[in-house]
Amino acid sequence: MTRPSGLRSDDLLARILRTAADELEATRAPMLEDLPDALHQHRTRVRRLRSVLAGFRDVLDEPAAERLRVLYAEWGSQLGVARDLEVLADAAEAALVERDVGDGPAFERLVEAPRVEYARAHARLVQLADLRRARERARLLEAFVAESRVEDGASPAEGPAIDVLRREARRVGRRAEARDGTDASLHALRKAGRRLRYISEAIAAAAPDLHPGEVAALAEAGDIVHDRLGAHRDARSFARFVEREAVLAGRAGEPTEVYDDIVRAAREQAAGGPPALNKPLARIGEARRALR
Repeated sequence: MTRPSGLRSDDLLARILRTAADELEATRAPMLEDLPDALHQHRTRVRRLRSVLAGFRDVLDEPAAERLRVLYAEWGSQLGVARDLEVLADAAEAALVERDVGDGPAFERLVEAPRVEYARAHARLVQLADLRRARERARLLEAFVAESRVEDGASPAEGPAIDVLRREARRVGRRAEARDGTDASLHALRKAGRRLRYISEAIAAAAPDLHPGEVAALAEAGDIVHDRLGAHRDARSFARFVEREAVLAGRAGEPTEVYDDIVRAAREQAAGGPPALNKPLARIGEARRALR
């Protein structure tokens, strides 16, 4: 268990913020050009930035950090409209191709129509990205990164890093204990796991010698929590989407057998309730307790 030699708190924070901002900017142009997977990558970088701002809020200029979180939450929501359509269309295409359906009414409803909507949503993103609000958001972020300082910034980086990791791990634990089977409680746990992952990865990249085993364990376990709950949520959302389109297809006198088959498969994937998370949650607890 080693420590970063000579790394100060302000150095750690500067590296983390600079990386988050640079990665966000690097994925912006590909997203606007609508290159493959670019929207997903840019949206992920928005979430990473917001996670870092939330995780280190105690040592940042909190009002300024919160303002940026709100601004990028808005942008993330706008990205999400297009991304959700992209995910639905891709999932539907895979399900239909698996059933040897590459055209026809079902393909038009489940794949082509969402892609038309996606094109409109993406065009709107291009417009939004060119507005004064977007330019001001980017300017504020750059100024924040350049000017951010940590109180007692000359202190070793280990202290604030461990504080943040332990707090985020406890947050996952609290969300896990609060689960009641509702979508809202599962979504809260999913977001907590995602934030733990992003913060752990940011710290690992900025200070690779700082408790590498525990930090990697937190990142991996947080990712498992996020991915498993996300797959469960996506399967249920996809089933609801196909069910709605099946109703419309039936009203239009179109065959609905393929819709019913896809819904059954999606329901089976989500059957039995939320996925088991005991192992990754236990691993998060163990890694948290090992951080000293």
